[in-house]
Amino acid sequence: MFVQLHKLILTALMATMLTACSNSDEPAEKGRTEQATDKIAKEAVRSIETPIEQANLAKELTEQHNSAVKKNANSVGK
Repeated sequence: MFVQLHKLILTALMATMLTACSNSDEPAEKGRTEQATDKIAKEAVRSIETPIEQANLAKELTEQHNSAVKKNANSVGK
């Protein structure tokens, strides 16, 4: 009886170890907290990136305008 109990416990222990150590390729589903955190983080990044992109566009347009003004000023002065 002791041998049978020993085999049963050993089998259960090995099965537990195998399932606990398996590397599953499937990503674990995120909980509500993680999903909410990700959503807030994405919104924060977007709210930071949008003004930066607009500022870069304004800078580019200003540089184009200044370049055109200089070109016209040089052609008028000649």
